[in-house]
Amino acid sequence: MFSRVLARASQNKTLERVVTRQPLSRRLAMRFVAGETVDAGLDAVAAAAATGRTGTLDYVGEYVEDVEAARTAALTYHHCLDRIDERGLPSGISVKPSQLGLLTHPQTCAELTDDIATAAKRIGAHVTLDMEASDSTEATIALVERIQAAGHSHVGCAVQSYLHRTESDVVRLSRAGASLRLCKGAYAEPVHLAYQRREDVDASFARCASYLLEHGTYPRFATHDGRLVHHIRLEADRLGRGPDSYEFQMLHGVREELQNALVAAGFAVRVYVPFGDNWYAYFMRRLAERPANLFFFVRALRGR
Repeated sequence: MFSRVLARASQNKTLERVVTRQPLSRRLAMRFVAGETVDAGLDAVAAAAATGRTGTLDYVGEYVEDVEAARTAALTYHHCLDRIDERGLPSGISVKPSQLGLLTHPQTCAELTDDIATAAKRIGAHVTLDMEASDSTEATIALVERIQAAGHSHVGCAVQSYLHRTESDVVRLSRAGASLRLCKGAYAEPVHLAYQRREDVDASFARCASYLLEHGTYPRFATHDGRLVHHIRLEADRLGRGPDSYEFQMLHGVREELQNALVAAGFAVRVYVPFGDNWYAYFMRRLAERPANLFFFVRALRGR
C-alpha cells in the first residue's frame, strides 16, 4: 500500500515543491543521489571504481515536453561522456527516453539518442535506456530495436519484471542482441498491466533472469534482493556461465555491504549513480522501493 502511494506521489508537483525546499528532506535524498552536478556524479563513480566496481551515470529528469529542453538534456549526457573519457572512468550512462522527448517528439528523441550512442561508441561506453512508466514501454523497446538496427550494439535498455509483458519483451530484445538491465520496477501500474504481489514480481524476475543467463547478451541484473542474487548465481553455475559474462547492478547508496561482498567473491558489480537537481521523482521511487525510509522522510518534511 505505502509503496503504491509513494510511487504516485512521485508525480505530485505540490508535494515536490514541499519536499525539495526542506533541507532535511534534501539531505535524505542525497543518500540516493550523488549530488546535483556532473562532477558529483563522476566523483561517486570514481569512489566506486576505487573499490572494484564500475558505474553508470544517470542524469535525473523525465517527461520533457519542450524540444529545447530535450536537446539540453542530451547535451548534459554528451558532457558526461566527455568527462568519463577525460577522467578514464569505468562508466557508461543511463538515459530516460522521456527526458529526450520520447512521448511528445519521438523523431527528435530518436535523433538525440543516436547522437548519444555515437558519442558513447567513440569512448567505448555502454548506454542503457531506462524503462519508465508503462505508457512508454513499447516506444522504448521500439527505440532500442531501431538503434540496434543502426549498428549501435552497445545500446540496451532496462526491463521491469512487474509488468506482465516483460517475459515476452525479454525474448524479443534478446533476439535483437540488446544487453538488458533486469529490474523489478518502481512505478504505480494497474493490475491488468502489472503484478501487484511482491511474490509474483520476484517470480517473474527469476524467470527472466534464467532466460537471460541462457539466451541473453551480457545480462545486467539490477537487484538488492539476496534471494534473487542467490538464484542468479545458482543458475549461472548450472549453465556454465562465468562471472565475467554478466553483472550485478545496484543503486548508489543502497546495500554497499552486499556490493562489496560480491566484488570480493569475484563478481562484476556496477553502481547506478544518479545526479542532478531534478531529483524528486527518483527519490520518491526509492522510498517506494524501501518504505522503511518513510519514517525518516516524514521527520524531514516536518522539519525535525
